[in-house]
Amino acid sequence: MSTTNERLHWSFLRVRVIAGNTFREAVRMKLFLAMTILAIGTLASSFLFQEFNFGSSELKFIADFGFGGMTVFGSALAVIVTAQLFYGEIEHRTALTLLAKPIYRSEFVLGKFLGAWATVACFLGMVTICLVFALWGRETSIMAEYPDQFESGRSVHYVAVIGFSAIQALRIGILCSIVVLFSTYASSSLFAMVMGVLIWIVGQLQHIATEAWTAGDSWLLKGVYAVASFALPNFHLFDVGDQLALGENLPGAIYGKLGLYALLYVSFYLAVAGASFNRREL
Repeated sequence: MSTTNERLHWSFLRVRVIAGNTFREAVRMKLFLAMTILAIGTLASSFLFQEFNFGSSELKFIADFGFGGMTVFGSALAVIVTAQLFYGEIEHRTALTLLAKPIYRSEFVLGKFLGAWATVACFLGMVTICLVFALWGRETSIMAEYPDQFESGRSVHYVAVIGFSAIQALRIGILCSIVVLFSTYASSSLFAMVMGVLIWIVGQLQHIATEAWTAGDSWLLKGVYAVASFALPNFHLFDVGDQLALGENLPGAIYGKLGLYALLYVSFYLAVAGASFNRREL
């Protein structure tokens, strides 16, 4: 007679249930509300500078504020929420109850990741809506006040603003998968958070290692730089705010390349996280 585990097939339905529960738990956290209010408040504070009469450049200033809020607060939210939601299940022993049911640990890992990622994507969506309305309202006012600066029509590329938000969602997806990986073997949620922040900082500077790899003379150093360049994501690739704020639209191929880049790293980190969690004693 076959056992339950032998009859059990891997199911995305169970992953979706775990992701949904994780998302609902995350949006009820006070941290999620605090981060959202803080990000929107930071965006609103940009209007304090309108008395300096920047003209049309004020719109870029507001956009930069919004883009900065998405990147900084979104990354912080991703690190904290992912670590707390994943390790919290282990710390409070609720993971034992859940994993005692017919469910694979890889389903648990993927579900937690998707739930955390959806939470941050929801945050990005709300900030993006506020940014679009802020830019639209201020641009309308400036057009009435300085019509000579808008002879060719509106200067803000609103589709590009939404595109920036989508690109940041890809960046944060990688970051969430990294935090999930550290959470699978961490002894505390604080360790996973600290490592997530460190990887985020290193990822922002990873392009320096790539440049050193191509320009270095020492084979040993070039080998170290090469490993760092491929093992860690280059978050600098997702810094396209200056191009999108009030400039040109990015080619569709860029979105496709960044999407594939994020998919490869997320798949790699989640695969390692699944293998690590399978070996962990709860």
